[in-house]
Amino acid sequence: MARGEMAGRQGRPGTPLRILLATRVHFWPVSILPVLVGSTLPFWLRPEGFVWSSGRFAVTLLAVLLIHIASNLANEYHDDRSAADRVNPRHGSLSGGSGLIQAGALPAGAFLAGAIACYAAAAGLGLWLNAVLPGNLALVLGVVGVLGGYFYTAPPLKLSHRGLGEVAVALLFGVLPVVGAYFVQARTVSWQVVVASLPLSFAVALVLWVNEIVDAVPDAAAGKATLVTRVGARAAGRWGVLALTTLAFASLFLAVFTASLIPLTLVAVLAFGLARTVVVDCWSRHARPADLAAAQRAALKLHAVLGVVIALSALVAAGG
Repeated sequence: MARGEMAGRQGRPGTPLRILLATRVHFWPVSILPVLVGSTLPFWLRPEGFVWSSGRFAVTLLAVLLIHIASNLANEYHDDRSAADRVNPRHGSLSGGSGLIQAGALPAGAFLAGAIACYAAAAGLGLWLNAVLPGNLALVLGVVGVLGGYFYTAPPLKLSHRGLGEVAVALLFGVLPVVGAYFVQARTVSWQVVVASLPLSFAVALVLWVNEIVDAVPDAAAGKATLVTRVGARAAGRWGVLALTTLAFASLFLAVFTASLIPLTLVAVLAFGLARTVVVDCWSRHARPADLAAAQRAALKLHAVLGVVIALSALVAAGG
């Protein structure tokens, strides 16, 4: 075997690592944290008859994570078929896909098969939850999550290609899992739960938005008409980022004002430094996507801080 071929094989990640990269493991928190928030929120809102169930929590968390993983795998498959990832030079980063299909590290069919398997496993867990909970809300939320995640890039809907991906992500990784996880524990929902989900909804939309600024040129070349490509990198990097960042914090204050979240959650404003990094970098570097790595990481960290603070603050209410 030639030395160059040996070096290439040695530099290629092993199968377990390739599988993790394929699932976009660094984005798992965007589905885990909303479940944590929704599951702990009943400790603050104290709905009648609420009794914590660790079993239902574990099943909910696993089901939502499986839907997220399945959607990531399906999106990689369909972004390759639409050429969106083929023309993107930033594989393996926080945007541009894992690049494993394009590098020949994993076959495209494996992504689709993995997505189907994960969706099927999530469906089984969801059906069990629906059977032990009143009504069919768990079933409805699960179906919406699966369809929304799959058709984010899959035809014929291709939501991300029609300027609807950002709204879909805000709902699928914000309102939907928070409301669903709350319902699993409390067996009821209220408008306050929806209000409480808004900070994470805007924060995850910000994560996607910054990534789309980085991918604006290859997305446009592949005909992927995200909202960022529609309004242009300048407007998206300045006013779009500023609006989403402002809405994330404004909705946090709104949630506290309406008693949807415990006032302790306002300590999350200490993450202003992360928000500043996102806004300042995108404002001045929107035309230089290679310089936006720090903004991408800061947006992801801001989402994590909000999720952790909200979840832990609700738990504090349990001892009050």
